[in-house]
Amino acid sequence: MSSPTTRNKRRIREAIDFLKSSRRAVEIKVDGQENPFTSKIITVDHGDVLARPGMGGTLLIETLCPETGNDLIEAKKSVTVSFSLGKYDCEFTSLFVRRSKISPYYGHIITYPECIRILNRRRHNRYERGTSEAPLFLDARLNIRIGGDPGKEYDFKVFDVSEQGLGILVGADMQDFLQAVDIGYRIEELELLAAWMTIKVSGTVKHKSKIDEGKYSGHYLVGIQLDERLEHYV
Repeated sequence: MSSPTTRNKRRIREAIDFLKSSRRAVEIKVDGQENPFTSKIITVDHGDVLARPGMGGTLLIETLCPETGNDLIEAKKSVTVSFSLGKYDCEFTSLFVRRSKISPYYGHIITYPECIRILNRRRHNRYERGTSEAPLFLDARLNIRIGGDPGKEYDFKVFDVSEQGLGILVGADMQDFLQAVDIGYRIEELELLAAWMTIKVSGTVKHKSKIDEGKYSGHYLVGIQLDERLEHYV
């Protein structure tokens, strides 16, 4: 069965503008690559300024993380952009146009979507720090070895939690951790701390992006897909 699709220009515009204004991370899957890269939408042309003749609008996205994606995206024409809106997972297909090297708009220009596919309705609630539905676990602790160093303990703030994963806030002063932990990195025995209990979870890093605005500006958001669901804790 094919996924529901919207071609409503107003709805597409609203979705793209929301992703840009909220600085929400998006996943970029380059044609032929199994693992996605992460990015954000920097600027949007809905069809007038950046477009080449006959092409329509364009999006300027940040350079990809991990960095290997920045060469791959130039070698392939088709990319898939995935994101979440409310309780829905969505995606659209774009074409790579060119790399942008003009300060401060470093990144990649891709074509504006003609439609957005609605993949599925998210089954699980997502609890976000600083909202009326804050997560049960507000802090996290991890002891890992980086390189040849002995085990080092890191303390984080939990940004959001769902049954299947969580996001942790990593300070810019933790550069050794940020450089070591990339997409696909295995996290073992991460402690999640609540006021009255502690549990240990393991999982895989699915995205990593810098927060440029708001209360947590300067932090990095690291998203972890868990091996086991937190259905008893959310």
